[in-house]
Amino acid sequence: MKLKLGILDQSPVSHSDSSAASALVNSINLALFAEEAGFHSIMYSEHHGVMAYGSSSPELLAAIVLSKTKRIKVGTAGIMMRNYSAYKIAEWAKLLATLYTERFMLGLGKAPGGLKDAVMALNNHKPVTLSNLETKLEEIIQYIREEKGIYEGLIAQPTQIKNLPEILWLGSGMTSANEAANHGVGYSFAAFMNSDNGRDVTENYLKEFDETKYASKPSLQVAVAVSVAENSEQAKRNAYGMAYQFLQSRQLVSPEPVLSADMIEQRILGTKDEEEFFTVLDRIIWGNSQSVFHQLQMVSERYQTDDILLLCNMYREEDRLNTYKNLIENNK
Repeated sequence: MKLKLGILDQSPVSHSDSSAASALVNSINLALFAEEAGFHSIMYSEHHGVMAYGSSSPELLAAIVLSKTKRIKVGTAGIMMRNYSAYKIAEWAKLLATLYTERFMLGLGKAPGGLKDAVMALNNHKPVTLSNLETKLEEIIQYIREEKGIYEGLIAQPTQIKNLPEILWLGSGMTSANEAANHGVGYSFAAFMNSDNGRDVTENYLKEFDETKYASKPSLQVAVAVSVAENSEQAKRNAYGMAYQFLQSRQLVSPEPVLSADMIEQRILGTKDEEEFFTVLDRIIWGNSQSVFHQLQMVSERYQTDDILLLCNMYREEDRLNTYKNLIENNK
């Protein structure tokens, strides 16, 4: 079965380079490759105050890539809502949806997008108001659909757009699935973060989806982490750097640029973190191109969707690109 393969690009910085500028150039080049190779979509994440990722502004990167491509869908995965007003998000989302009809996807997330100091700086050095982010989603939808909102008569330009942007609610649990279903928006499930009860979560989204709200039918996307190489052992070792970043995030430590497998073994083996590291590593799908693609087909069947988003951060950019090249070739 042919899949709708997409790319989740975090603009990873490698320890071999340690340059955000190089990571951003890689992101642009990856988008151009993805367009030519036939990928369905490419989406950009948001991170603040960390050395691991080169982009802090997925909406800007999405706009640049939209201007350089003609077919591929481009989006945010996602905008960290607690750091911005609903009104401003709706304004630039409508602008991109107007200029790039049916190509821009607005992915929204509830995570802070960075550690404490970064979040404080984003919020004018004030503690974040832990308001209901579901309410902010409602406000964004009101501004996009030009419905009556908090401020009487307030418009979000551009108005009267012909095609509303597709909205994806990011999450990895039942609460986010229910929220997406209740508001009739798409749901992007982060299986690389939580696959234990993933099928229950996504089935609930599909079952409870309200077709009377924003969209007329559900749109389920599943994000997985992958690593492809000529043999399974090399693919596994190529995935070490990504797994170590995941581990650091779980431990609320600022992720470092992608390290080599040798560096990580020196840090991990024989320490208290060894068991947890390999547990995290097991969430990544690795192997040769045929075996990984077969597992992606199994993911598609398990979650009842053909929309699969691929995340791959590696020490060497050529290994990351090779992973995407091999998987899209198997999808033809």
